[in-house]
Amino acid sequence: MEKVYEVTAANGLRLRESAPNGNVITVMPHGTQVELLEKSELDGWWKVQTTAGKNIETGYASAHFLMELNPRPKFRVPFFSSLEASFDRVHRFVGTVAEQYGEEMLPKLNEVLTEYKINRSPRRFTHFMAQLAHESGHFRYTEENLNYSATGLWNVFRKYFDSPDHAATFAGRPQEIANRVYANRMGNGDEASGDGYRYRGRGFIQLTGKDNYRQIGRRLGLDLVENPDLVASDIETTLRVAADFWDSRQLNRLADKDDLRGITKRINGGYNGLADRKKLLAQARAIWG
Repeated sequence: MEKVYEVTAANGLRLRESAPNGNVITVMPHGTQVELLEKSELDGWWKVQTTAGKNIETGYASAHFLMELNPRPKFRVPFFSSLEASFDRVHRFVGTVAEQYGEEMLPKLNEVLTEYKINRSPRRFTHFMAQLAHESGHFRYTEENLNYSATGLWNVFRKYFDSPDHAATFAGRPQEIANRVYANRMGNGDEASGDGYRYRGRGFIQLTGKDNYRQIGRRLGLDLVENPDLVASDIETTLRVAADFWDSRQLNRLADKDDLRGITKRINGGYNGLADRKKLLAQARAIWG
């Protein structure tokens, strides 16, 4: 069984093509996990394997800056080493919705998780899955359900209406609801602009608001302002938007601290659904922890 080590160098550790002065493949940040493949003939240098962006990289690093993780972590790099086992676990957490996407989604998920370093630890991955599950109605919805009853609308969005009777005039009219409650915020125009509905919550992370569509689109090289439906209609884009939003809010760092409240606030703007998010996190940990 391979041994797993962690980079201890504060400014990162160079992974080289050969020891000791080979070309630098990448710089592994502090805390990066690596697997020891073999000890080099050159004293103090080891051949190791790790992930860098989308790729699994193999090279040589100074053993002086590697500390063995003991006990050996359950979380391997890459995480989805067995697609069959992984699909079973995803199915257990997601339920029958997983069958809608099938096992072909797992390589895409693995690629995205690796690129954004979400699969570096159980804490990161389980927090990520729990938040997405809550935001998407346990992965059933990739578009925000705005078909509120009069009572539901008043309970959730009362500050945008003058009275329960006023809210009742919007009940069962999703487009008009979105245009009102999302008007003049998050980069949206006024109620008449239609931006509220155009940039309503989409994807597993429920990306909402023109500013967020613009910001994440720029980071991904996609024009999500002109093509907002991409966030919900293309599964790879849906996954990548969720991970990029997570990264843009530096949520890996909060997950490392096990800060459920902090993560929730950066996603939701408050603590709506905190109890459900906590329950989902416990479920995810029971499967992957």
